[in-house]
Amino acid sequence: DITGHVIVALVGGEIVKVECKACGSVHKYYPPVAAKAAREKTTVCRVKPGEDRKNAVSSSPSTASAGAAAKSAVGRVAARSKASRAAEETEQSWQRALNLSAAAPKQYAMAGAFDEGDVLEHPKFGLGIVQDLLPPDKMQVLFRDGSRLLRCAL
Repeated sequence: DITGHVIVALVGGEIVKVECKACGSVHKYYPPVAAKAAREKTTVCRVKPGEDRKNAVSSSPSTASAGAAAKSAVGRVAARSKASRAAEETEQSWQRALNLSAAAPKQYAMAGAFDEGDVLEHPKFGLGIVQDLLPPDKMQVLFRDGSRLLRCAL
């Protein structure tokens, strides 16, 4: 429903907070849908290093957006490869830690007591190695898919 509102706060000439006349609550201002659509149509021109403002503003939005899309695709590929490398390193460190520990795995329980280097079997995450004990009741455990903070009794 569209209800009457009174402006409570302005920042830089823009409405920030309003008070509802129906219920009296004060909340963030939400502009009408038509105003949002008009604001979204305007494009932001970014000036790149080594480029002057005049050239950035005069370049057509379609070419600028195409260049930005290409750069963003390259960034996504780099981020994916970085993430896969991080996952691979985590897997390798988990394998090394598991190979160093010859102990039989203990079943994980929140009330269970564990020491650094213990191997535990978690019902959801699988085999893990206790890396660090964090008083009063937490431990850092390295699993195949990454490190997790679990509850325990010290």
